[in-house]
Amino acid sequence: TWEYSPKGQHIELGIAENNLFILLSALGLSHTINGARLLPIGTLYDPFIARGLDALIYACYQDARFILAATPSGITLAPEGGAHQSIGTPLIGMAQPGLTYMEPAFADELEVMLRWAFGHLQEPEGGAVYLRLSTRAMAQHERAIDPVLEQAILLGGYWLVEPAPGAELAIAFSGAVAPEVQAAVAALAEEVTGIGLLNVTSADRLFADWRAQGPESWAARLLAPLAPDAGLVSVLDGHPATLAWLGSVRGQRIEALGVDRFGQSADIPDLYALSRIDTEAILDAAARALVARARG
Repeated sequence: TWEYSPKGQHIELGIAENNLFILLSALGLSHTINGARLLPIGTLYDPFIARGLDALIYACYQDARFILAATPSGITLAPEGGAHQSIGTPLIGMAQPGLTYMEPAFADELEVMLRWAFGHLQEPEGGAVYLRLSTRAMAQHERAIDPVLEQAILLGGYWLVEPAPGAELAIAFSGAVAPEVQAAVAALAEEVTGIGLLNVTSADRLFADWRAQGPESWAARLLAPLAPDAGLVSVLDGHPATLAWLGSVRGQRIEALGVDRFGQSADIPDLYALSRIDTEAILDAAARALVARARG
């Protein structure tokens, strides 16, 4: 029974993902059916989006408004076993109209995203929001997010480490692999001058804006400080195609790292190494990018 209250209402469905998306669709259309808007938030394991995908697609087709919090995601939940690992869900988020996919690396980014999402649910031209999250414990930033950084987070990305003008190498990442890419950049900084580290907070919004605006897009503006022939490395705990398109923004060579298989159970360092998204793999990819640049 739904009772009007600032505390909201929790509904437990168990292992019933298709029913969850049907429910989110109904709740997310309450403003058109019942004349009163609700702000529904559905939570489930990220890989199980596929179990209810038909109902999710139909919910978005009807313009239902809801937040989908999917966690844990990727192979980062390694100790829980192979059956719970997700790979292609970022591509689902990018490809589905009416659904905006975001993947924060840090908690303060998630705060910005949630604040935006609750507004986006209520806008005439808004839609549903998919947050691909992780349960991995990571060191957080002690920083105040000013309006400029907030806007960059919502546009889809910002430089965690600013590149020097004409930099020959940059690494782009999303989500839970932040510790690995930060370690790689720290190691590379000793030999590569001005290396940049790009945190892609929403490959979906960044890609859509690039498709719409081309050279004037936020992605193009972010990559503009790099040398025209700079090497790029992208990495995330998901399918590498999620970020591989960044090489097309300014015609730069890219080494796209990611996950294209699942099923192994191990601790995070071992499984990252197996999938080649660990710090060593990032350093190897950076070396390949620099060698290719030198050869022209």
